[in-house]
Amino acid sequence: MQKNNLNILFGDGNYLGYNFEALPVGAALLVAAQQIEQAADQARASVLGDPLRAVENQMAEADAKAFMVAGFDGLVPATVQAVVDASEVSPQAAAELILAESAAWRGALCEIRAARLKGKQAMLKATTHAEAESYADTAIDAIRAVSKAYAAA
Repeated sequence: MQKNNLNILFGDGNYLGYNFEALPVGAALLVAAQQIEQAADQARASVLGDPLRAVENQMAEADAKAFMVAGFDGLVPATVQAVVDASEVSPQAAAELILAESAAWRGALCEIRAARLKGKQAMLKATTHAEAESYADTAIDAIRAVSKAYAAA
């Protein structure tokens, strides 16, 4: 976690350019929690890219599920047809590719969420700077590991 040149509004104080250990414990906990959130934001962005891509992925997932429920029969949804055209696969294979990809990014997002929430919950137990740093580092490392594993897949 970042420990130098920190800026935080806490209580009646505005702490600008502080080192982690010099902050009041409450401010340090807030800084650590914010850094967990930042790591999760970055990880989600690495998994999904642009926020509009998430919308596109959800549309494709919904269309692929509907097409699968219909027994891969009937009119091929445009989002599925786009994969057919781009990958030169059958409509069924395209829908299955979309569903496999959506399962992967949904799984990554759930793991990021779990690590983020677990880390922030642990912060509620911290009473010292060292505990806060340890909990934050553990959560941030877990979040980054999910992002890295998704990128490698």
